[in-house]
Amino acid sequence: MRKALLLTLSLLFLFTSIHAQDEAPAFNFDFELSKGDKGLPNQWMQWGSYQLSVDTDTPQSGKKALLIDAGEDGGSFGSVAYKIMPEYGGEKITLEGYMKTENVSDGFAGLLLRVDGDGGPLHFDNMQNQGIKGTNDWKKYSITLPLPEQATQIFVAGILVGKGKAWYDNFKVLIDGEDIRGLKRVEKEVAKASQDKEFDEGSNFSLGTVNAEQYEKLYWLAKVWGFLKYHHPQIAAGEVNWDYELFRILPAIHEEGFDMALLNWAQQLGTVTSGEQPQTDLEVKLSPSSDWLKPQGQLSEELVQYLKTVQSASRESKSYYLSFAPNIGNPQFQNEKAYLNIPSSDDGFRLLSLFRYWNMIEYFFPYKHLMDEDWNAVLQSSIPIFAAAKEPLTYKLATLQVIGKIQDTHANIWMQDKDLNQFHGNNIAPIEVNIIEGQAVVMRLFSQMQKNSKIKVGDIITHVNGEPTEKLIEEKIAYCPASNRPTQLRDVARRLLRTNEDQIELSISSAKVDFKESISCVPSAEINFWRKDITSHQELDGDIGYIYPASLERGEINDIMKKFMDKKGIVVDLRCYPSDFIVFSLGGVLMPEPTEFVKFTFGNLQQPGQFTFGSTLKVGGDNPNHFKGKVAILINETTQSQAEYTTMALRVAPNTQVIGSTTAAADGNVSQIVLPGGIRTMISGIGVYYPDGTETQRVGIKPDVELRPTIEGIREGKDELLEKAQEWIQQ
Repeated sequence: MRKALLLTLSLLFLFTSIHAQDEAPAFNFDFELSKGDKGLPNQWMQWGSYQLSVDTDTPQSGKKALLIDAGEDGGSFGSVAYKIMPEYGGEKITLEGYMKTENVSDGFAGLLLRVDGDGGPLHFDNMQNQGIKGTNDWKKYSITLPLPEQATQIFVAGILVGKGKAWYDNFKVLIDGEDIRGLKRVEKEVAKASQDKEFDEGSNFSLGTVNAEQYEKLYWLAKVWGFLKYHHPQIAAGEVNWDYELFRILPAIHEEGFDMALLNWAQQLGTVTSGEQPQTDLEVKLSPSSDWLKPQGQLSEELVQYLKTVQSASRESKSYYLSFAPNIGNPQFQNEKAYLNIPSSDDGFRLLSLFRYWNMIEYFFPYKHLMDEDWNAVLQSSIPIFAAAKEPLTYKLATLQVIGKIQDTHANIWMQDKDLNQFHGNNIAPIEVNIIEGQAVVMRLFSQMQKNSKIKVGDIITHVNGEPTEKLIEEKIAYCPASNRPTQLRDVARRLLRTNEDQIELSISSAKVDFKESISCVPSAEINFWRKDITSHQELDGDIGYIYPASLERGEINDIMKKFMDKKGIVVDLRCYPSDFIVFSLGGVLMPEPTEFVKFTFGNLQQPGQFTFGSTLKVGGDNPNHFKGKVAILINETTQSQAEYTTMALRVAPNTQVIGSTTAAADGNVSQIVLPGGIRTMISGIGVYYPDGTETQRVGIKPDVELRPTIEGIREGKDELLEKAQEWIQQ
């Protein structure tokens, strides 16, 4: 992920406690209320490390504005934030505000709006996609997000990522277009599930010494618990805290007659109204896995009959624990508590973590059929691992390993965590490495690199602190979840030189001589592997235009293509993550007519586990003045998600060739997942396919011309993919 996105994720995971507001808040949206001219305005809080101060020299209006100053280094982010309780009803919330910037670079400035639920962020926007940089005078900006019923707190903020300064003034919050300062509070109906507080301080469950029979009981409990969670109308209605119901049945694994206890526990939810299973005219890609619903193991015949009755129950189109993103369709796992204060030593909450994640994947992951391992077998093998993972690090590593089983590059532990940072190494040698021809090859030396180093681009790192790199790669790859091995190797390479020491010794094989060198390390957070030093566009020799989407300003692609329309060809370098969504803006210029390029699969609540195809999406319109030259698209393992989607759209244009190697193979809008202990991960939430139904997940975007960099080419300073693209355009 890009550094800015990692900072955004870090910001997402900052939590503050919720306090009731007994009196109407005196919203200090204009920063005028403050104790003196320094520090924070009243009721505002600081996120990040940058200096915040009240500025009286250049307010947009009134006497004061808020200044965020990155200082000399500007290697992280700064934000000033204000918390609002969602007590006013409504469906949409808008943040308006004025902002001006000075010399913003290596990042962006923006307004920030975040809507949280019990489990963390539900909706988020920080204007990163608008890419506001440089020096700009006061200007009014606005962002809008949905305001769902399950919202528990709202944050409005200003944010600066990278270098420079940003000023903020005169914020305004609107709910359904009405100023929040004129609205009255609305009493919200509280679901019964959230009123159950019995296990707020711990599960009160101890596994003790577990035998094979008890592991089997836990396996069937996990499946029944998850089945009921997503099928039973009472749970969908929020009538039952299903996390805490797990803790009530768990002690039964130590007793005789578990099958009868499981039946009685399930039946306490009550009878259900049978309904006809909804039929669909849509093409079904995946059907629910219900072969296990038969008397076996700990499943009695009576329990199976009850579960089948629940399976055929009439279900509403909404659920307490799940919804689908409007106009997109990826699952939103809502009302899932993070249980931040529960220690990893709590046996019940660790099992809850595994059961929660396993069932989310079982019923709402669109690519379950592409896993190498049987998902039921993963549950069986993971239960003993989670049972033993009592320490914070072992619990997180166990979680990381089960996340890796779904083989989705979007799926990792996305959080700044001291235990995982210590495990991977808090520091890093300031060198970018890539795995080329099976070797760890130096690709770039960062500015923090010591000046007297003999290491050069193209050198091969054979040992790290005396350990062969081949051995280290295989050790680290188990903790680098990804859709395919090239992407795993990409991520391993970024961790190969991490350490908790101040120095690291490297054994180097150069073109001329072998040597060893001790390298001074820097905090790993200071290193940004995503290239931001490449200009958004340039003209290459031979009447060729070059576009690097990671550096695009919002809307800039339109002006670029006006300059490039008469070029013999253009190169779109998607070995990056686009900073602007150019699928339809650039695609519309390249296409002579509407052209199909993608279709999606979506899950549903009526039949959990079923995924059906939606209609095929087209790019472009009737355009006789489309670009007539050749289009070369460059890809590799850094081409991920939006970059892959962009490649799919642009490659259907006439005279287009995709050059490079398999991409990161993770496409589709992401869905966030929170697990006990505040562990945060994501999945690809909708299935992405070519119009003929060909898979993209795990496969990636296949190039028309397969080409990878060589060690020789790197040592000679060549970009072999770019050279191949220029050669093809010139033919």
